Amino acid sequence: MSFYSLELYDYSLAAMGSGHGIQGFSFILAPGDVCAVESPQADDGRLFLRALATLVRPLRGSYVFKGQHHDLRRYNDMLGCKRKIGYVSPGVALISNLSVKQNLLLPRYYHENKLDIDLDEPAMALCRAMGIEEKIDQRPAGLTPMEVQSAIIVRELIKMPEILLLDQPEMVVGHSKFDALAGIFNRLIDERLPIVFFSYDERLLSPFVNRKVRIADGRLTAETVPAKPTGTTAEDDAGKR
Repeated sequence: MSFYSLELYDYSLAAMGSGHGIQGFSFILAPGDVCAVESPQADDGRLFLRALATLVRPLRGSYVFKGQHHDLRRYNDMLGCKRKIGYVSPGVALISNLSVKQNLLLPRYYHENKLDIDLDEPAMALCRAMGIEEKIDQRPAGLTPMEVQSAIIVRELIKMPEILLLDQPEMVVGHSKFDALAGIFNRLIDERLPIVFFSYDERLLSPFVNRKVRIADGRLTAETVPAKPTGTTAEDDAGKR
């Protein structure tokens, strides 16, 4: 069993949208890492997250998940990875002809191969925290855009992911749910779940991260963020802003 959660070696990614692409980089993610992605080109930041989520094939490179090499050209080979990766982005949607509850349970329906399952108390607690508990029997059309994105966060978290990838989570939940999101982050950090997020919100960057990745002009560089003084919490930092 590898110590690392995810390893990318000699990776190159073609440009997407207005970005430059990313050439010849390696990246390792370990348990306990909370990594912020910074880039002047938003499309390059999103490209990196999509590559980690196996949603983009590289021009070249090796993808290693929990010590196992995977071929992104073989869809069936990637299914085991996809179910263990939580990915939240403003571009992700719910299935319109299913209720919110059915959408939340869909990954379990598929992987457990049964339909007689329901949301357990931890899942309902997440629904309450994200403000969608009263909406779970409705279809997505009955929810606001922010509520839909909150439901997607819940769906990805109840998968019990081994890696969590977040694309501008402050845009996904809005300011009203920021405290709930911060509380969820603190719990996941305590559980040493590896997290990578792309954000411009200093309330997320300052309290939580211990690593940063910078992407500019087609190049990726990584650094470790100095540890905070003992006794400083994420809520303390967030409250100062």
